[in-house]
Amino acid sequence: MIRVRFAPSPTGYLHVGGARTALFNWLFARHDGGTFVLRIEDTDQERSTEDSIAQIIEAMRWLGLDWDEYYRQTERRGAHQKAAEQLLATGCVYEQDGAWWFRVPEGGTTSFHDDLLGEVGFQNELLKDFVIRRADETFVYNFAVVVDDVDMEITHVIRGDDHVNNTPKQVLLYEALGRPLPRFAHLPMILGPDRTRLSKRHGDTSVLDYRRRGLLPEAMVNFLARLGWSYGDQEVFDSDELVRLFALDRVGSSAAVFDEAKLSWLNHEHLRRTPPQEVVHRVEPFVLERGVPKAAWAEAGEERLARGVVLLRDRASTLVELALAMEIFFLDASFAPVSPTPEQASLLGVVADALDSSADFTPAGVEAAMRGAVEKRGAKLKDVGQVSRLAATGRAVGPGLFDVLSVLGKDLVVRRLRAAAGGHG
Repeated sequence: MIRVRFAPSPTGYLHVGGARTALFNWLFARHDGGTFVLRIEDTDQERSTEDSIAQIIEAMRWLGLDWDEYYRQTERRGAHQKAAEQLLATGCVYEQDGAWWFRVPEGGTTSFHDDLLGEVGFQNELLKDFVIRRADETFVYNFAVVVDDVDMEITHVIRGDDHVNNTPKQVLLYEALGRPLPRFAHLPMILGPDRTRLSKRHGDTSVLDYRRRGLLPEAMVNFLARLGWSYGDQEVFDSDELVRLFALDRVGSSAAVFDEAKLSWLNHEHLRRTPPQEVVHRVEPFVLERGVPKAAWAEAGEERLARGVVLLRDRASTLVELALAMEIFFLDASFAPVSPTPEQASLLGVVADALDSSADFTPAGVEAAMRGAVEKRGAKLKDVGQVSRLAATGRAVGPGLFDVLSVLGKDLVVRRLRAAAGGHG
């Protein structure tokens, strides 16, 4: 059975590159009914923090990357010591200045097959002997990771290509322990749009920053999957599709490019495809963050808010943008005043009365009532359309006027139009 692991070092946040590695391992395991292990490699006691571990776990859960087994490397010191003593007894390891050193064979080549890179080889004379246990009796990464992968029966090691240079040392340790090698697959690096290594200035920040910016986890997973993996010309995938379609032979060997515009587009696509009621629940905290009372949100009602989502989300790329658009439901407390001309104020009053009397508040009914009211006054809809939008929504632009008034509802629209009219009618 396939067993893979994601083994982050908790010395900071989970960033885009780490999240992509976690996702590819998760997809590979789930596609074949295998086991996905989350192993926190916290042996660097000076830099590892509990906050980082908590943030990594929170980010994994937000992305929906559930794990089957969980370990912390510091809890496995006994296993590391036992394996080191085995190598010391066989002469593969020697002690010098308090540290334990692995003896690299003289001459020859250490090679391994990589499922993405093909055959990779390193001349042993360039490797030199290396420490596996420090003088303070703590174990180094290259040794601990091999012991853990052996004990956890990891079958495939899928990780970033920045680990390629670590692999020959690990191969020698596998061989010294008398254990078969796992399959290796080193994922190509992620570059910024300027083709330099991805950094914070390109967007390589905490995965949770994207949640704060209003990204959907489905869109983030979709985006991460497309950083090196493809399936024909298809761009938009849900998690079930990714699990069903994922295969390592569809991962390219060239570097992937981080494209913020593509991420924004994917988020918009997933926002459009998510059921409106679900979007209502997801956008709620972003609306409340803008100062809307929870009671006002509840009073607006899920059905009306869902209609608002359908109407407004085409112009929004993130939940933050959608939350800003949905403020049109909650403007009474801090409404920017509208300053209509006397003629416009009079027409607003007439329109408000007509809408108040209308039994049909569908978009077609709203249009009929407004046109009928202004035509009786010898005016045209354009004479009052824009000021009606401003009065009802506080926005100069937006979806179709009749659509947005219908979604806002009769009571709210009539109250706002009359307030703007200021007693005229």
